[in-house]
Formats: sequence, C-alpha cells, structure tokens
Amino acid sequence: METSDKPLSAPDSLRLIQEMIQSAKQDLSDNSFDFLLWGWLVLAASLAHYGLLQIGYDKPWMGWPVLMGLGSVVAFIHGARRGRREQVRTAQGDFMVYLWSGFGVLMLMLIGVGAVHGWDKAYPLIIGLYGLGTFATGGALRFRPLIWGGAACWLLATVAFRVAFDTQLLLIATAVLVAYIIPGHLLKNQYYRGRAV
Repeated sequence: METSDKPLSAPDSLRLIQEMIQSAKQDLSDNSFDFLLWGWLVLAASLAHYGLLQIGYDKPWMGWPVLMGLGSVVAFIHGARRGRREQVRTAQGDFMVYLWSGFGVLMLMLIGVGAVHGWDKAYPLIIGLYGLGTFATGGALRFRPLIWGGAACWLLATVAFRVAFDTQLLLIATAVLVAYIIPGHLLKNQYYRGRAV
C-alpha cells in the first residue's frame, strides 16, 4: 500500500525521538506524583485511624473522609493540568487511564462493602487492590519496585484476613509505604536523573 507521507528528515526524526523521550520522562514524573500523593494521604489516614482507635476516640475514622477528599481535589487539579500540557498520547498512557479508572470504580465498590459488611472484610481486599494497581503499573513502566510493591501488597492482604481490625490499619500503612511511597520516590528520582542527563 502506497502512502503519500514523505520520509522524515534527519533533524525531524531527531526532534520526534526527543519529544517521545520527553513524553516518557513526563509520564514517570506524573506517575510519581500520584503514587506519592495517595501514598502519603493513605498512610496518614490509616495511622490517624489507628491512633484515634487506640485512645478511644468515638469517631476514629474521621481522617479518611477529610484526607481522601483533600486528595481528590488535588488529584483533579493535577490531572486537569496534566491533560492540558499533554502533547502526545501513548498506548502506555491510555492503559494507565483505564487501569486507574477501573481501580477507582472497584475502590468505590469496596468502600460500599466496608460500609455494609464491615471494614475488617473490606480492608484486606483494598490492600489486594493496591497490589493489582501497582503491579500492573510496574509492568507497564518496566519498573521493578512497583512490581515488588504490588506483590508485597498481596502478601499483606493475605495476612490482613487473619488479623484484628486495628492491625489491618497498620498493614494498610505498610502496604502504601512499600507499594506507593518508596516506589514513588524512586520514580521521582529516576525522572530527575533522566532530566540531568
């Protein structure tokens, strides 16, 4: 089949390659932002819940709606800005949108499970969902710390089914530390190292 497209000149080819590399680097930066935002917020909410539960506060869960609401606003603003500056759509970027949109739908379903059947039944499944999201993202980015973090979440979720509720809160904190926060900082460092080169 014959096309009317002219072959790219050497400078045009180089510019296209540079744009694709910059787009990939920006994807790393964007992913690190999301992992760090949600990782730190979930860590803070789970530890606050644990601490308030230990001192006998009558509404120990209050950190969750406050911090997750704040995170939703920040994520929305960041996502809108990212969408405006996005120059090139990639299959990897599209995959991430579908993966994390599906993650959000399942998270809402699990929140419903927790509200109706008890959080001690929902939290292990939520930890397992964290594992799925990070494992698949790590595979798409070819970034092993996310893959290992996802696998660690599955082990933590298995343990969470067998422990008391207050211990589950500590397992959630551990899960986001190993699957979101540590890999998020490593992604961010990789992005900045790539910019310096």
